[in-house]
Amino acid sequence: MSATRTGAPEVPGYRVGAPVGFGATGAVWAARDPDGRAVALSVLRLAPDERGAAQLRRLAALRGSHHPHLPRVLDVISLGGDRCALACELVEGPTLATVRTARGPLTPAEAATLLDALGSALGHLHDRGVVHGDVSPANVILTGGGRPVLTDLAGEVTREAGTPGFVAPERAGGAPASAPGDLWSLARTLLWAVADDPVVGDVLSPALRPAPEERPAARDLAACAPVLADRVPVALPADADLAAAQLRSRAGQPPTALAAPGRWRTRTRRLRRRRPRSPIPLLVALGLGVGVLGGAAAARSAAPATGGPDAVLEQLVAARDEALTAGDAGGLATLTVPGSAPAAADAAVVRALGGTRPRGLSTTVVDVRVVEHGPSRLVLEAVTRQSGYTLTGPAEHRAVGPQPERCTRYTLAGPAPWRVGATAPCSLAGGDRAAG
Repeated sequence: MSATRTGAPEVPGYRVGAPVGFGATGAVWAARDPDGRAVALSVLRLAPDERGAAQLRRLAALRGSHHPHLPRVLDVISLGGDRCALACELVEGPTLATVRTARGPLTPAEAATLLDALGSALGHLHDRGVVHGDVSPANVILTGGGRPVLTDLAGEVTREAGTPGFVAPERAGGAPASAPGDLWSLARTLLWAVADDPVVGDVLSPALRPAPEERPAARDLAACAPVLADRVPVALPADADLAAAQLRSRAGQPPTALAAPGRWRTRTRRLRRRRPRSPIPLLVALGLGVGVLGGAAAARSAAPATGGPDAVLEQLVAARDEALTAGDAGGLATLTVPGSAPAAADAAVVRALGGTRPRGLSTTVVDVRVVEHGPSRLVLEAVTRQSGYTLTGPAEHRAVGPQPERCTRYTLAGPAPWRVGATAPCSLAGGDRAAG
């Protein structure tokens, strides 16, 4: 297999266009098959022995099947050696990760829809000997009618360990992808979508058992959907909110466990409103200078942020804007706790943006309230305002308007450097805001 000068793979009989996403196997490309149909094309590396041949046979067997919540496998093309290309139906719509970020947690009724659809889809794959291997919010597409489709069917084929935060504990320990691991990942995906709703958690708890052999089969778990609520389609936000959500991936993420705060007493205080700060001095304070944000090969640890809690948050927000504008995954990774849901979401956003950049992006911290302050844990509730910006790239130039103020609860782990470990929506009433 060879690639074009633009990095697109050369697959016999297919006209390959631009990337449309990023999965466990790398870029997913828009392409046209020999009949002119639009398809999503992935290039896979197979195991070098009989396991690779078996994987190829299982993928090829999917060509004769169809499920409403899986993309159709249209072709499996041998590229020689240990590589093949997988051509699937091109499914259009935002990912669950983007929808959840744009509009906040899903309802139990919407979670029931996801559980029924995705559990059934996994059952369809497992019945045919196919393990998905990377069930996560970024691999669930919601079509215009809110229909969930589980994409990236080649996770088992890759040597990757899945999406951080959604990987079954046994696979993180070195075990191969498996059907029980898919169920664990599905349960974590749904809990993430509903912000760890306790009712949903009770229904999904069997799929999160530590021992893989004790987890239910996919279809058995899907049969529990009516226990949650009557199913309703997942409501999709407005297009502008979806576009902006790719740049606000921290907002609305589920809680992530952090170290206990020690003996510090919980305190709440209101901080005065500050004027917006220039991003450049804040980046210098964080140790994220032009060299890192310009695309350094390896991520570096950010230097300790200075000042009070509001200054720490402002520095993190400004540094994140700059990293997103530069499309620098390494710089972005220094701002979040490794392995956390915000870290996974930020990495997914950079991959999804590809060569597109948000020019003029600026987020202002309008007000901050300290909820908890300990030696290694800082919890803040902050109102932020995002400016309008322009998405620019090789084939795109589109304006995105400014976003209204929103309140987010940030859980930071530290103290040196402070990193974002979890975020969730919050609400600061107008009476609690400091007068400017």
